[in-house]
Amino acid sequence: MTRFVRAAVFGVTVLATSVPAVAEAQALPIAPNVTKPDFTVHVVDGTATVFAAQIVSYYELRRRLEAGLPAVIVTDDVRQIRSGTRALAKAIRLARVGAVEGEFFTAEAGVEFRRGLALVMTAKVWAVIMEDNPGAFGYEIDGSYPGGTTRSTMPGIVLAQLPHLPDGIEFRFAGPHLILYDVRANTIMDRLPDAIECTDRCDHEVLRKTR
Repeated sequence: MTRFVRAAVFGVTVLATSVPAVAEAQALPIAPNVTKPDFTVHVVDGTATVFAAQIVSYYELRRRLEAGLPAVIVTDDVRQIRSGTRALAKAIRLARVGAVEGEFFTAEAGVEFRRGLALVMTAKVWAVIMEDNPGAFGYEIDGSYPGGTTRSTMPGIVLAQLPHLPDGIEFRFAGPHLILYDVRANTIMDRLPDAIECTDRCDHEVLRKTR
């Protein structure tokens, strides 16, 4: 079984040491005898390196765009905070005109993400993910995450199957779909359709509502 993710710390080891990863995790016991997906076996055909390069490229682009915007001021003024977030989102959209779904979650990478997530997708893990899951919603790449919409909990056992991401970029679920979420710009970078499936005593009524 492959291990996408740990390789995908992914050619960005240097970045990971200088930029902390962030994610909202809920502790769940690690399943015994679970083999994590390992993308190192795909380095030759580029699966791991392409995902890594795209993430690093996006992170550097965002950093440059932020540097060109007015300095962030520590404030409790919600309007001012939202104004800064919208300005960054607009700059990203202008810089990434034509961005489409699958830029990060390529077909090859998608196979490995789904495979790794399937290893830990028990009824209990599914229930935790679906508890605050907003369900599927309409979106555009680099479009804003809908206001007032919940953000799914990411159990630790799930995050252990996924690559570490740089500061301000997170994995989230929207229904059964995995999304890359830019926290600072409040935008959706990419989506992997039907990233998870639960066939073991799962609440199918919940699943129906999240699609």
